[in-house]
Amino acid sequence: MYPSKRMIGVGIAASCALAGAVHAQVSVTVYGKLYPQMTNYNSSDGSAVGTPVSTLVAPVTTQSRGTSGNVMESSNSYIGFRGTEDIGGGLKTIFQLEGSFAIDSGAMSSPGVLFNRNTYLGLQGSFGRLRMGRIDTTYKNITDTMGFMGLQSGNFVSASNILAQRGFGATSAHRFHERPSNTLDYRSPTFGGFTGYAGYSFGEVAGNSKRGGNLSVGVSYASGPLYMAVAHEIHNQFYGGSRNIPTALRNITGGTGATFVSNPGTDSKDTSTRISTLYKITDSTRVEASFAVTKLSETGGTVGKFQNYRHNTWLVGAEHKMAAWTFIGTYGQAGAGSCSLVGGVACSTDGLNGSMLSLGTGYALSKRTSLFALFSNMNNGKSASYSNAGEAPVPTTGQDLRQIALGIVHTF
Repeated sequence: MYPSKRMIGVGIAASCALAGAVHAQVSVTVYGKLYPQMTNYNSSDGSAVGTPVSTLVAPVTTQSRGTSGNVMESSNSYIGFRGTEDIGGGLKTIFQLEGSFAIDSGAMSSPGVLFNRNTYLGLQGSFGRLRMGRIDTTYKNITDTMGFMGLQSGNFVSASNILAQRGFGATSAHRFHERPSNTLDYRSPTFGGFTGYAGYSFGEVAGNSKRGGNLSVGVSYASGPLYMAVAHEIHNQFYGGSRNIPTALRNITGGTGATFVSNPGTDSKDTSTRISTLYKITDSTRVEASFAVTKLSETGGTVGKFQNYRHNTWLVGAEHKMAAWTFIGTYGQAGAGSCSLVGGVACSTDGLNGSMLSLGTGYALSKRTSLFALFSNMNNGKSASYSNAGEAPVPTTGQDLRQIALGIVHTF
């Protein structure tokens, strides 16, 4: 007995439906990292009252005294969900939801924000990768080459504490190591070891479409044991200088955060360029070097107001693995730099230099669990306040900060 045309049609339809279901199957992975540590901190006395300091820093009217203490921290503990869907023609849908939390308290790291880390939806295919969401900038993504005991940022040993910050002020407006929201991000296919990257973050400030715009572009090269990357980032109307200097020098008035009011006729464009190299000497030993040039620039101000600040930073590091042990060390310096005020008014950066030494060791109990010990010393010039503090008190002008930690990390 031969099947009827209707039966054949039903069979074809069922087969197509089944194929479609298999074809559209989504793969989802739950992952994360738990990273509690016990930290001991000890800070020195700050600069004394009357110490001559940089023009960009408020005069010292009260000397900060050193302090010490112990805290439990949860550096970069997070949980995430990522997945893909093969939608045919070599094209895939990709997505990720990731949020950090404090394992020592259970609280979200960013109150009211569930997924504060890389969170996006995108497409990937022969054209490359395109994503939209809250995403690390190209600058941060491709120039953080080695990490420190599995950490790229968020810990007192992180290279970004000296490479991507300025030594004055209290806001992050002049920081070049961010994960902005409202980001459109693209990565090209790799050609001959070279890969291109570009990302733009929309500021979304009402009444000012320019403010908060963040353009970050770069190129990486990987071949055998060598990895190199160069990235350039532009911050439009962040006013990274004015938001971190004494009021009398600012080109802004009133407000806090993104609600500040810029003086009529003024504009701001802050830039940073960074070059990083990682070389794998053997399967067990790696070395890295990074160099960055950062400039905070504002135009249109009146005589005596902030015009620009420029400085260089660099860092070198090495990591060696021996059986279950890992040893790592980095050393970085930030130069005092130079500055100018509108109208040729004198501007000094004396004492805005800083340096940071970080050392660490880890012992693997398994592929996913390790014990670790960390040490770091942040040294500030007489005008500087570089900070790598987590739950330790943030250094004030001229204070140095030493930190030691013991902890355990588990990834899943």
